[in-house]
Amino acid sequence: MQEPIKSGDVCEVISGSFGEKSPNVGKRVTVINMVGEHSEFGRIWRCAGNQLATEFGAIGNESQFAHAWLKKIPPVTPKNKEKQKELIQ
Repeated sequence: MQEPIKSGDVCEVISGSFGEKSPNVGKRVTVINMVGEHSEFGRIWRCAGNQLATEFGAIGNESQFAHAWLKKIPPVTPKNKEKQKELIQ
């Protein structure tokens, strides 16, 4: 089981307000903090990254994402590196 998203985690954006066609899909972001709870989307996170589109259409280095729009990327550890090497060989 993967641990929940928290501040400092690196995530991949997998969806957005326009679904899979959202401009931030595929980008990597770093979670800054939880902004609050949305009545429809649940927990909302403020994240930092490069060339992120905001909900207002502006481009910047920070944007907000619903929890379901983020996929946590596990941190690289020596154990993960060995597992990756095994899968490649």
